[in-house]
Amino acid sequence: MSIFSRSSWVVALTVVATFSTQLVAQDKFSPPDSPRREYNVDLDWKFFKEDKAKAEGAEAQAFDDSAWATISTPHTFNDIDSFRTLITHSGGDHGVWKGTAWYRKHFKLPAEDQGKRIFLEFEGMRQAGEIFLNGKPVGLSENGITPYGVDITDGVKFGDHENVLAVHVDNRGDYAERASGTRFEWNVNDFNPSYGGLNRHVRLHVTGPTYQTLPLYDGLKTTGIYVYPTNISLADRTADITVESQVHNASADRAAVDLSVLIVDHDGHVCAKFSADTLDMVAGEKSVIEATGRLKNASFWDTDEPYLYDVYTQLTIDGKVVDVCKTVTGFRKTEFKGGAGAGGVFINDKFVYLKGFAQRSSDEWAGLGQAYPDWMHDFTAKLIRDGHGNYIRWMHVAPQKVDVEALDRFGIVEVAPAGDKEKSAEGRQWQQRLEVMTASMIYFRNSPSILFWEAGNNGIPADHMQQMIDLKNQWDPHGGRAMGCRTLEDPATTPIAEYFGVMIGQDPKTDALKTATQLFRAYSAERRDRAPLIETEDFRDEGARRFWDDQSPPYFGFKPGPNDTYHWNSETFALAAVKRYWAYWSNRISNADPAHSKWSGYASIYFSDSNADGRQQSSEVARASGKVDAVRLPKEIYFTHRVMQNSRPDIHILGHWNYSPETRKTVYVIANTESVELVLNSNSLGKKIAPEDGYVFAFPDVKWEPGTLQAVGSNHGLQVCRHELATVGSAKRIQLTPMVGPTGWQADGEDVALIDVEVVDDQGRRCPTDDARIDFAVTGPAIWRGGYNSGKTNSTNNLYLNTECGINRVALRSTLTAGKVTLIATRQGIEPGKLELESQAVALHDGLLDLMPARLSPAAK
Repeated sequence: MSIFSRSSWVVALTVVATFSTQLVAQDKFSPPDSPRREYNVDLDWKFFKEDKAKAEGAEAQAFDDSAWATISTPHTFNDIDSFRTLITHSGGDHGVWKGTAWYRKHFKLPAEDQGKRIFLEFEGMRQAGEIFLNGKPVGLSENGITPYGVDITDGVKFGDHENVLAVHVDNRGDYAERASGTRFEWNVNDFNPSYGGLNRHVRLHVTGPTYQTLPLYDGLKTTGIYVYPTNISLADRTADITVESQVHNASADRAAVDLSVLIVDHDGHVCAKFSADTLDMVAGEKSVIEATGRLKNASFWDTDEPYLYDVYTQLTIDGKVVDVCKTVTGFRKTEFKGGAGAGGVFINDKFVYLKGFAQRSSDEWAGLGQAYPDWMHDFTAKLIRDGHGNYIRWMHVAPQKVDVEALDRFGIVEVAPAGDKEKSAEGRQWQQRLEVMTASMIYFRNSPSILFWEAGNNGIPADHMQQMIDLKNQWDPHGGRAMGCRTLEDPATTPIAEYFGVMIGQDPKTDALKTATQLFRAYSAERRDRAPLIETEDFRDEGARRFWDDQSPPYFGFKPGPNDTYHWNSETFALAAVKRYWAYWSNRISNADPAHSKWSGYASIYFSDSNADGRQQSSEVARASGKVDAVRLPKEIYFTHRVMQNSRPDIHILGHWNYSPETRKTVYVIANTESVELVLNSNSLGKKIAPEDGYVFAFPDVKWEPGTLQAVGSNHGLQVCRHELATVGSAKRIQLTPMVGPTGWQADGEDVALIDVEVVDDQGRRCPTDDARIDFAVTGPAIWRGGYNSGKTNSTNNLYLNTECGINRVALRSTLTAGKVTLIATRQGIEPGKLELESQAVALHDGLLDLMPARLSPAAK
């Protein structure tokens, strides 16, 4: 079942035209044919991990790789060894293997592509990869962050001749840049989990001799297409849209090139068309052609309605279409203001308080690592939006393309870094940071959800901050984005930065600052009055999902080990989060009182548990700060944030309603209403007003009795929301519920089927205190990837797993063979669960695929 019904850089002249024609939408637009093609190169790679032996000569075309494993990208060789050892602080996961590995891909290109330009796009790899085509070196990607492009036009073969692409990947922690011998400061394991391999998509682009370049500055040094709005009138619903397209005439002849632009809406209708003056290009010339036109009846992107357009840019020569590109983007007006009661982040003239989470850019899943299908990235974005979050601050390194696209589509504002560690850098390491920021800006500058570029995680000096501002002004001058940094301690940066990030900024010391220029944790009143101040990683506490509260079996609360910092169970973890959220919300910048007017946004660290550094070093295999765990099962804190972030009435009772008869406990209700009444089996236990910390309605000394517990929220005396818990019977059977992508489970070697594994009573209700082993058996064409227990070492990739609070989630990866897969889950004493899934065949032709990965629709958010 489905879970939801892109040679050298030459600066040349810029040609500008402002001719515009507004069209009446009629037939759906179908782009004209052109030489441009994009192939999916993810499927059917051969893989060899050099852990015990070296694969000498594996770059050679004739090398025999028939005995190697068959995999598909995105792929990591750390999916089976991550989340298996106890996490350490400032060390991360020490269990992941680091070394070198080979990838080899066999493919053919159609004879009709001969004479065209051929490019490879690696969306990412970790850490470095030397790239060979047919035995010859063609590229070297080293920074482990940015996409990398290779022009293979002169080395590729066509027709019946086979090509072999080989990549030698190195994810060792001591890898150093070959030209300088300098290590990349972000190639560490604590905050940048080391998922080695070709861990993102691989694409092959075919163009004609005259074409629009790809935004792959690393490798190709090309800048692609830049689309942006100006002269936005929200009242008239109009904007001038400008397209800057870098065009390369790689032919041997002079060419008179025309650029036209068509903007297509959700319904497939052309709603604007405009063009540039003809540019006469000499052979080999690379120039930026610019065209501007008016868009009427515009739909603007914002967090509530993240409207995206398809912008088609077409090149013609002598009336013949020679290239067509599609750019998916959205148009919005942004302002970044300071000032008590008047400052903040404004999208389309509306103040938007940012509320969300910090997240590691690896965005990994337990059992799968960083290599999983696109729809599962969308799944995470949907969880954030379903919880009414509108903000993600990616940490330390640039986000993945798939995640940026997901946040575009689901309306979630992004802070996008490029690459750093916990300090400023000098010399070559600083230059490396400037280079990855440049490449990241060029790659992502059409993304409407990115509102902030982050120059560093920790303080940088004023001259470095200015260099980052200069980069933004060079590469993204019209994107409506701000450049700043987390924890800018240097006062000289105050007049330079365009926003200010803080870490754990709300504090009595912040409140007690006496002068406008005094700084504490990068906050000052002067900065507050200049630009938005945004919390980037508050509430660093950790709490695992499996601990309900002190009264619930089998754990009866969390018993910390000698190396654990935090002592929370699921209930107290959620309550502590409320206190921190309320501290910021009470001091949001929109308050008119300057004493309580500071913050433009709030991020709690993390959204999902991560294979990064953690402080529960005796108890957890993950940094357990997430609001959902590492397989995206929600904790109680997730529902707590959902209520707090919701602008409409919402309510949630913390916990469950299965206790022993003698239990008396405080029942906590999280609500954003004026009052809450608690009702047990139709008997009112009273009504509470004036919640603690803005959202907590506490009902002490409630004696448990079986039945139904209901919380009713009211505003102005009217009931507006309710939440109910019921006592569940004893365990009866195992229930298996599958989740697959929107086009079904694809037999592409990369797709994943997720299965929720629940222990339920005779009415099919989850048993909330069930925590015991379940054994699994799998038959058919699939790779078992399982799930994890965050409090057990070596729990991933085993054919057994414990439930936690009555549920866990496991994964099956498809192979290249389609067919029926059967999963059986058993435990002695209860009925087993059985599930049959069938993967769907994928038509791979000569090693290439026309079909791109499926994405979830945000329509249901």
